[in-house]
Amino acid sequence: MSSHTPPSLVQGTVLEPVELYQKYEDDSGAWGKAVATIDASVGLVAAWLWELMSYERVNAHLKKNGPLLRREVPLPSQRGKIFLNVQKFPGALENRMFAIWWTWRRETDGSFIFAFADVDEYISAEREDDVVRLLAAAQIERREQEGITKDSQTVMRDNEELELALHQNDSMKTCIEELTEFMEKDPVVAKAVRASTRGFWRVKPLASGVCSATVVQQGRAGGSIPQFVIDMRIRKELGVAKRIQDKFARNGKLVDKEMRDVFASPPPLAELSEEQMSVVEDCRSLESEDGREWETLASPSPFVTMWMKHAPAKENERSIAIGKATTVIDCLVHEAAGESSEESASRVAR
Repeated sequence: MSSHTPPSLVQGTVLEPVELYQKYEDDSGAWGKAVATIDASVGLVAAWLWELMSYERVNAHLKKNGPLLRREVPLPSQRGKIFLNVQKFPGALENRMFAIWWTWRRETDGSFIFAFADVDEYISAEREDDVVRLLAAAQIERREQEGITKDSQTVMRDNEELELALHQNDSMKTCIEELTEFMEKDPVVAKAVRASTRGFWRVKPLASGVCSATVVQQGRAGGSIPQFVIDMRIRKELGVAKRIQDKFARNGKLVDKEMRDVFASPPPLAELSEEQMSVVEDCRSLESEDGREWETLASPSPFVTMWMKHAPAKENERSIAIGKATTVIDCLVHEAAGESSEESASRVAR
């Protein structure tokens, strides 16, 4: 039976702009997760992630690993590629060789998903049967939705799709065989310990020039490696999220404006559900007159007035302090709530 632990926040990252998490499972090793907000469009970040052989990333590889293998084999027909990478490990540890299959898709909300796994995990003895089974199921579902019978034209189209899928699968196997032969002939690669990794990136748009990036990754370093080295490697791999954040960092005021421009106005009270109204009333009750006096507090600004009072303690609980502050803001009410000045001006005009 495997031992599962919930993800825990990596120490030292709670106040940093990129949050890191990790967890351990006996049957699948160590998992890591990073979450970051990037000051760039979702398309720009997605392109950076996909271009593994850009000048920038090749130079970074040479700086860290020297002239070790870094190679990419495109698979256009499958919207994917195979990525070969030899990484230098610290001290007397042997180099590690990764052969990773990458693919991607775009979600209806504009997010990009990049999935990666070891080529041995992607190509298996049962892969051909899986292709036939899944494609046949998709064909049956499509025919049912279209309300068509399996006439000769449909049969021909189904057979062509099956042949294409099997051809792509055969091409993938051939590609793996050629790469394996290449790796066996390269003396540096042949000496490296085979390692593997799997996981995904999710890049989600937040505004026209802002997105969130989440990476979840699991790795097996192969061989015998101390736990502290594994922890170090997890954090190093997740550090890509921080690299992207630093690379695309922009002026904070511009980014804040872009985020406010996409703020969705909350619905009026009449459109709220009963549960939502209950929360609203609970919050409003904090300011209600309950016989307790508001105590005026010293304010750090002459333009802000502050008060505090204590709610009576419930049974076996401590009393709760309630704070209140008022000020005057030099902007339209909708702009203060998060809308752009253009949107709020248009709303006032209507």
